[in-house]
Amino acid sequence: MRLAACGVALLLWTPRSAHAVPTPPEQSESAVIEALPAPRSAPPTTTPLRPMPAPDSSPPLVLPPEPTAQPDIDPRRALDAQDYRRKNEGGYFTGLPLANYDSNTGLGLGVRGYYYYNGRHGDPLFGYTPYFFRMFLQIFATTGGLQFHWLDIDAPTIAGLPLRFRSQLIFQRNTEQHYFGLGSRAMQPLSFTGSPRSFRHFDDYDAALRVPDALGQTRPRYDDYLMVQPLLLLSLQRSFFGGLLWPLFGFGFSNTGVYDAYRIDGNQAPTRLQEDCAAGRVVGCHGGWNNFARFGVALDTRDYEPDPNHGLFIDASLDIGTRALGSGYEWARFMLAPRVYYDPFRRWVDLVFAARGTFQLQSQSSPFFSMNFLPYTEDPRTGLGGLRTLRGYKQDRFVGPVMGLVNLELRWTFLRFEALRQRFALIAVPTMDIGATFDRMSDVRLGGWKRSQGGALRISWNQATILTTEYAFSAEDSAFYVNFNHQF
Repeated sequence: MRLAACGVALLLWTPRSAHAVPTPPEQSESAVIEALPAPRSAPPTTTPLRPMPAPDSSPPLVLPPEPTAQPDIDPRRALDAQDYRRKNEGGYFTGLPLANYDSNTGLGLGVRGYYYYNGRHGDPLFGYTPYFFRMFLQIFATTGGLQFHWLDIDAPTIAGLPLRFRSQLIFQRNTEQHYFGLGSRAMQPLSFTGSPRSFRHFDDYDAALRVPDALGQTRPRYDDYLMVQPLLLLSLQRSFFGGLLWPLFGFGFSNTGVYDAYRIDGNQAPTRLQEDCAAGRVVGCHGGWNNFARFGVALDTRDYEPDPNHGLFIDASLDIGTRALGSGYEWARFMLAPRVYYDPFRRWVDLVFAARGTFQLQSQSSPFFSMNFLPYTEDPRTGLGGLRTLRGYKQDRFVGPVMGLVNLELRWTFLRFEALRQRFALIAVPTMDIGATFDRMSDVRLGGWKRSQGGALRISWNQATILTTEYAFSAEDSAFYVNFNHQF
């Protein structure tokens, strides 16, 4: 029986300078007073003078200054006045302890900590970038041997130039990496070799896997294998047309160990991966180096990247695995993913409609262990299945050469408050996800896609950090999640 993951927010120290929001130079105190209506000239003494109204003591609503020092930023992409005023100055930390329990992997404990540097209100790009620098470090391990450690660096501007650098260094030792088959085989109802029936609900399927067959063998790990993988992703982007267009070039390097560590005695039947490898259905059964060049371009009109209110983000990616980079495999992968954010009632309520579509096509020569990779230019993900793609299904439940995905969210920020010198906002989010995988382009159809729905409560912490707790359910399964960031 699996227990849901849980997390507890940890308020870390923040320098005082990270919260002071001085009046910008363009709106100094004297300038504000001078901007007030001057009293009229005194009328005759027989008419009493009317007292001038007292100045409004609330802070002035200030718009970000136009980035005159940076010609590659479009002034129309500035933060709105409220978000500009709320944005922290300087550097600050946020973080979250991590904990979960799973009957297969054991008790898991870890932590993820963020550091942000936003710059100052006087910086020309302060109102036009989510931050000047962001880094987070995650350390996580379980008593059953699972490990997932992650160092992520993002610099949206480099020395004032229209360049953006990203890097991700990840090490994972996944004792429960899922493999449910590829393409159309993954879309079939849950079943296993020798079973006289299929299963609609995952709990019933999992219970049947643990029942001994005629040979006395069970299959509790039938859809799992052990994967050990260090992964390094590097990318450099250059801004054009005022920050609207971002071409990308980069590299990915990984070495994957694929191990079947579960046949420790004769009571464990062959896994699904063993069966497909023996039948020659998949590439990459022995793991190895999988290195690739990354190409991409993104169109970005969002107002604030970590928590957008309005705008578009459309990214297209092309990854090419090649022996020229030391890869053991040669393959190609293309992905197109448009997103839209729209706040039609901004004058009355902070309500954002968010939608993302994803379509991916990859060659049959791709190793099976990398087919779950979705190369979004901002933050690559894996799926379909799990928190970041198709909630309410197991991670990587539907993987194949052709994958389609639609995500819908309605984000309502219903409360803002300050506590312990930190700024918070609460966001209620109903969600819906739809996805499918196919063997080839000619097989793509609109029927038979898998759907899930659910809800989330998210906490915006100093605007740039988003903590999320989510529950989602599907016809097959359900799941509870605690993690960081919006899904997209």
